[in-house]
Amino acid sequence: MLKCLALTLPLCALITGCQTTNKQNACDGFAPLRPKLETTVYILQNDRPFANDVAAHNRLLSSLSCGN
Repeated sequence: MLKCLALTLPLCALITGCQTTNKQNACDGFAPLRPKLETTVYILQNDRPFANDVAAHNRLLSSLSCGN
């Protein structure tokens, strides 16, 4: 048991030294959804709730200044 503890402590110290220090951004991992015109027309005609979700997603990103 003592061997495991003696091995665990240095490994934990090593792992904590590998943490990144980059600041996270609210926009990381998100991008506006911009389907082609034909796709937009099809979605509007056939799946209005999804079209509303896409619009809400894009509005949220815009409000966070994430739109590229």
